[in-house]
Amino acid sequence: MKTKTIAGTGVFLALTIAFTLISNYIQIGTVSINLALIPIALAGIVFGPVAGFLVGFIGGAFLLFAPSTATFMAVNAFGTVIICLFKGGLAGLISAILYKLIAKKNELVGAIVSSLTVPILNTSLFILGSLVFYQGSFQQLVTLFVTINFAIEFGSTVLLTPVIKRILMSVKYHKNEQKES
Repeated sequence: MKTKTIAGTGVFLALTIAFTLISNYIQIGTVSINLALIPIALAGIVFGPVAGFLVGFIGGAFLLFAPSTATFMAVNAFGTVIICLFKGGLAGLISAILYKLIAKKNELVGAIVSSLTVPILNTSLFILGSLVFYQGSFQQLVTLFVTINFAIEFGSTVLLTPVIKRILMSVKYHKNEQKES
């Protein structure tokens, strides 16, 4: 990895951790408003699949310390660790691969598809993990949580990721212009 990639991935990781910690205190009812998927998507878009995976995976490690995770840990600690670590990591990895494939034709469409993919995969892997590791322990709670949380994560990620990506690319373009002058 290049120094710029390592530093940029670190910035997106710091944002993911900050958003994860902040989301513990921003709630609608019992549902946390989590914006951590935005930097996961951006890390994959800007720096590639490895960066997307690392930011999602390490961000998931910090999710283990969220107060809402305690309920899941009490039911199945091993399953909770697996779900938290891999749902974000795989979402970052797969969305970045999709971005790379689609961006060859159209960068904006690639960014939109990538930003759609992160919350869909994150939530789908959470549901799959819940079915495997919690086996009906709290199906109604998971269904309610997933419905509201998914809508918020999906909307915020889809709206903000392409816009932030465009801003980042614009800044990069202007820096390159200044170097050439």
